Amino acid sequence: MRILALSVAAIVLAASQVSSLQGQTAAMSHAGMLSGTIQSPICSSDNFASGEASGDLQGSFFLAFDCRDGSISGGTWLILVTTEGADGTREIRGTIRGQVVDGSFEPDGDGARIVVRGVALAVTEGTGEYAGVGGGTGSLDATADPGGAPQFVGTIALTF
Repeated sequence: MRILALSVAAIVLAASQVSSLQGQTAAMSHAGMLSGTIQSPICSSDNFASGEASGDLQGSFFLAFDCRDGSISGGTWLILVTTEGADGTREIRGTIRGQVVDGSFEPDGDGARIVVRGVALAVTEGTGEYAGVGGGTGSLDATADPGGAPQFVGTIALTF
């Protein structure tokens, strides 16, 4: 009798684990380009750069860095994902947002441009079509050139 009870308990436990796994979706990678303008100095937690996002997550982006001891120590980012409607207007699909974990930056050559490398990103939440997103990771590399057109160009890779 005891073996039968243990067998039933093991089957129930295994079935509960399988059903909980079926509700989860596998993480997917999303890559894109960011192109826009610089709004403030690189180490401003308000809004460093914003503009257009293209690639897997098309729309607009907003990015802010916090710095400490000459490196990126935090900040926030957001991508507002849009699509073109049948009538040519932009429709909001949702947002993906998160925290800047860390990274580095340095002046390039003559010091006019700033190269941003190896910025680690954390995906913290999504809205709209991305409301089920509760976590993930990412990376960002970019160049900021106040005299350039565009002023900010970067690549972003996210997994959520």
